[in-house]
Amino acid sequence: MSREYPADNSALDARLAALPRELTPARDLWPGIAVSIAADAARPAMPGRRWPLALAAGVAVAVVAGFIGWQAHREASPAAGLPPLAVTGSEALRQASFALPRGDQYLAARAQLVATYRERLELLAPATRARIEQDLAAIRAANADIRRELAADPQSPVLNRLLEGTWQQEFDLYTTVARCTEPAVPRTRT
Repeated sequence: MSREYPADNSALDARLAALPRELTPARDLWPGIAVSIAADAARPAMPGRRWPLALAAGVAVAVVAGFIGWQAHREASPAAGLPPLAVTGSEALRQASFALPRGDQYLAARAQLVATYRERLELLAPATRARIEQDLAAIRAANADIRRELAADPQSPVLNRLLEGTWQQEFDLYTTVARCTEPAVPRTRT
């Protein structure tokens, strides 16, 4: 749908020539423009590359979502409705273990996940890699702090949940790095 224009534009040219060459605004606009420019100049510059921060935010969201899902699964499990076992104070101290699980399947899965994480971490830019390693160090430091506190109060449900949460955060960080750096698989047409 193209418009066809007449070959003779003399009427249009005459109307355009009759328009004033200059228009003066009803009021002086410059003071408002100057204030706006000064306000923009006073505002601090925003860094251009925010994707490392976005990655950290994504990890945090994944950790929270994973913890909520894990908690919901835990509460829905058959053992959740059973009353807690009666344990005396000294027996609880003997039973309390703040070490990572030792099952063969767990250890194999953890080793595989950590290996994938380390290999994929090398694919990231040095600044992003450093930030992710900082986050992992913070998670591990929090885990160590919680373990120290649990040694003094092994029955604390809050500390036990926080310890479980730090384990989950560590796994979520490994998983997020592995997923975000997954090589692209070419699609085939069917």
